[in-house]
Amino acid sequence: MTDSLQQHLVVTVIGDIIADELARMRPTESEHWKRRQWHEDDTLVAKHKSTKDSGEDEVPVDSLERLALAGRVVQFFHMGDSGVEDYLLRRNSLAEWAEVVLKSRQVHTQNLTVTTSGSTGQPKACEHSWSTLVEEVREFVRIFENDYELSPARIVALVPSHHIYGFLFTILLPHLVDAPVLRGFKAYSHVRNGGLRAGDVVVGYPELLTQLSSEMPPLPPGVLFLSSAGPCPASTVHQLYAIGAARAVEIYGSSETAGMGYRSKPENNYRLLSRWRKNTENQQQLIDKKTKVNYEIPDNTRWHTEDEFQITGRVDEAVSIRGINVFPAHIAKCLRQHPAVADATVRPMRADEGCGLKAFIVLQESINETVTEQSVQTWLSDNLCAAEIPERISFGEQLPINSMGKAQDWSIDNSPTGKPLD
Repeated sequence: MTDSLQQHLVVTVIGDIIADELARMRPTESEHWKRRQWHEDDTLVAKHKSTKDSGEDEVPVDSLERLALAGRVVQFFHMGDSGVEDYLLRRNSLAEWAEVVLKSRQVHTQNLTVTTSGSTGQPKACEHSWSTLVEEVREFVRIFENDYELSPARIVALVPSHHIYGFLFTILLPHLVDAPVLRGFKAYSHVRNGGLRAGDVVVGYPELLTQLSSEMPPLPPGVLFLSSAGPCPASTVHQLYAIGAARAVEIYGSSETAGMGYRSKPENNYRLLSRWRKNTENQQQLIDKKTKVNYEIPDNTRWHTEDEFQITGRVDEAVSIRGINVFPAHIAKCLRQHPAVADATVRPMRADEGCGLKAFIVLQESINETVTEQSVQTWLSDNLCAAEIPERISFGEQLPINSMGKAQDWSIDNSPTGKPLD
């Protein structure tokens, strides 16, 4: 298997990049674009040429949107100095865009640039060496086969392919082992409704695996689950094993570093991948053995051996929502900028409440307009991505505190639209 990506996998990545960018530019259509399945025949057409009879494979965009979409693809595939990047603006179908990308990778570089979610400001671009990513996935294949006696036969992808974790395990893994991939609702349906089979690798994230683990029927032998983008609850991992998972592997890493470590039981320590060694002078850093570059570990870490560690909490207080790291403190700060909001706090929902964030808002006393949950969510959508917008918003006269005057949790308001200002 050559290291040069197949065209259909490049189309998948381009489609997910387009979906992510359109969701950002058109927040009211966010769910539509995130659910869409992309194909080689999908075509970008000028908005003024779009009609009611336009096919499902046509995506109407204006000139500025097309420029932004092309810019994201150029950035991801590191095409800026290839000399062929401008051809994206002269091509329309995703198959044609993939051809331009592959040409760029032949004449320029195969390196990739992923971006962070930008939940605390501007998204950060993180460049990765193609050879380093390939070696990481090959190491995981060796771990699966030698340590777990499992050989990936089919990939069941429940994560987008343009994030570093999704790219590694739903693009690069099937590319290197020549395995078919199920994506989108078809993948979800197979997991939930008993369609998994021996050799399947289910690539998910903690919140979705938590939901699915209580709905799945008993599993056939030889099914491997992968989770990343945040800690997976121990109860979820234990439930996956209870219904027959061969292995449930948590992969620890970040957009900047790709994978750092892994474990297959929540009571175990994470084990470093072979690329890394601990910085003995700063235990919150890892050193890339090849480049000698230091990388910050995004979480507080307790080391047990030179290559085994535990995570004791986020340094930046991020939480994972649908596989995306978001920052409740940043979202609360955004809420306080709403003209009707005096104060606000944000935290993740409890397991019995759902998967997402909830907010508690204290309104300005002098505001006479009606403020509802929906109106606040709509206001937030102009500046935040879908994962950052609280699913439920409660209103009250003061933020919830306990008898010691410290912040505490609150029950979600059961009213469908939140509490309006009296």
